Amino acid sequence: MTDTAERIRQIEEELAALPTGYISKKNIGGKERCYLQWMENGKLKSKYIKASEFEKILAQVETRKRLQAELKQLKETPEGIRDEKLKRKAVRNMIYITGTLMSEDRAVAEVKNGEITECDESLLPLYLKRTRNVEGWLASRAIDAHRTNSRLLKKALRLRTADDAQIALAVNAATVTDRYWFRPEGSTAVYKDIRFKENYFDSLALRGDPDGFSHKPSRTPELTNTGSYEKCWRLIDGVWWMYKNENQNEMFSELFICNLGEKLGLDMAHYELDGEFIRSGNFTDGTEYNFEPISAIMDENDDYSDCFNSIYEISSELAEQYLRIIWLDTVCYNMDRHTENFGFLRDVHSGKIISMAPNYDNNIALISRGYPNSTSRENDGLVRFFRDFLRDNPTAGKMFQSMTLPEITENMIDECFSEIPIDVDRKFIKEFILNGQSIVQRIIEEDISEDEDGEEAFGIMLTE
Repeated sequence: MTDTAERIRQIEEELAALPTGYISKKNIGGKERCYLQWMENGKLKSKYIKASEFEKILAQVETRKRLQAELKQLKETPEGIRDEKLKRKAVRNMIYITGTLMSEDRAVAEVKNGEITECDESLLPLYLKRTRNVEGWLASRAIDAHRTNSRLLKKALRLRTADDAQIALAVNAATVTDRYWFRPEGSTAVYKDIRFKENYFDSLALRGDPDGFSHKPSRTPELTNTGSYEKCWRLIDGVWWMYKNENQNEMFSELFICNLGEKLGLDMAHYELDGEFIRSGNFTDGTEYNFEPISAIMDENDDYSDCFNSIYEISSELAEQYLRIIWLDTVCYNMDRHTENFGFLRDVHSGKIISMAPNYDNNIALISRGYPNSTSRENDGLVRFFRDFLRDNPTAGKMFQSMTLPEITENMIDECFSEIPIDVDRKFIKEFILNGQSIVQRIIEEDISEDEDGEEAFGIMLTE
């Protein structure tokens, strides 16, 4: 959302809370009386203003005039005009969003013109529990429009819409990673009819293969394959595999962190090489779980403390699992733990959150963007974020101190190197990882103390 669109939203919310109309003064029986007057359903309405309320209502009326003038100016800007068009498009879309939100063959919610009319709260997707925004939920499941190959895919599938919600609905909003889908009004479809059984557009989505245009349009999981990387789903021996198109440093970083995490006994999504691509099996495939990203409850807010607090409210066990994810992120320099690449596994039948999803998407970590300037980690931004988080969130700090974290050893790192056929600077990476582990461990063990300026800080001092 642009700054202009956000300001328009703010003004509209403020106007909704202010009285409408104008102040009229009348002389009745030699006394001046004030009234608030406004038009309602074509009729003039008025309300007497007590002397004690006059200044307050006058200020509100003046505020409304000022905000209306500002709103008019904003709506005449290019951004404002674009925002208004998007609103009109949303209204049109809502007319067509009528039907039933399903989980496999179980009805979760009835939807009429984009509004939930009744639902099973226990099974409702977390995003809808929080917002009731059906169109927003559908749009969140659509392929990223900024991916080059997504545009090629839409062209090959003869899709005439650029609207995310409608793109998701082209495949009933079904995905490979959960069992939710949308059955439009009048449809008699069941889950076996709409679930994905093939994918003829995998190579087109992964690498822009021109032969993808030779296939007739058919149902493909690529329309609901989210994320910014060029990727695809491939069905191999009954199992869906996610393939990603990455460079050598990205592939090494993803494979190394996966292998290291597995050796540490952490819950990791497994990655492996397949020719020139890296792949990972769908961690919900063949299970009784639905995956839901943390964005369902946090939107785009990936602040460590805010995420921890929200997860802790659900379960302290989940919060500890989250801490293990960001511990490994800090040690292995994952710069991109955003709200779409970690989340929850929910039981398909009860809707209960079972655990955090396995640790996945570590391709923008370690050396993926080149080698850092030093192995010392003394000026490390992620370590500083981690330290500040523990300092500012005592609950998380105490939980970290009570946790037993696995130890990364040199032999463990060497084993990871031997299992990955990609040339890297092994000495640099080993020092970088071990130094990171050492500094993070010292931060966890330190008590909060008073520094020389009287401000609370962890005992270990990092260069700001």
